[in-house]
Amino acid sequence: MRTSKELAGLAVIDVRDGKKLGVVAETVVSPDDGRLLGFVVKSGGMLSRDESAVEIDDVRSLGSDAVTVEGDEMVRRLEATRPEFQEARGGERALIGRKIVTQGGSVVGQIADFVINDETRRIGSLLIRGGMFESGDAIPAARIVSVGPDVVVVSDEGAPDETIGPFES
Repeated sequence: MRTSKELAGLAVIDVRDGKKLGVVAETVVSPDDGRLLGFVVKSGGMLSRDESAVEIDDVRSLGSDAVTVEGDEMVRRLEATRPEFQEARGGERALIGRKIVTQGGSVVGQIADFVINDETRRIGSLLIRGGMFESGDAIPAARIVSVGPDVVVVSDEGAPDETIGPFES
């Protein structure tokens, strides 16, 4: 399990020829169900604005030190990605920075980051800043009830688990 911030900076490597295609600049997840959709990749150095994308279906391996793909054609222009990837990337659909509210109406805080489960390639938990909890506290994905345009709603702590939320498979 790794946070999106830990994934940032990983090299994206073409295993066919050993060429570094860029580095992970952003982790893109579906706000609807927590699936890992892929990565925004930067190439050309720190100050470069050259961004492209690799979708998760094109990732051969998500290793501890690199993301590997089979061929440089797996890294595409952002405009060439699926609409779901484009919509989930930033803007109103972004999870980081979104407020979290319990079903009981208490503000928990804001999403500071999320943890990706490497096996399921889904969000395993949300890392929180502000609100009722101190920075660094986590809410398991199983507590997510809904992800709306304004807030993420989570079950009250200790509430009976009556339904499976959108982030559960």
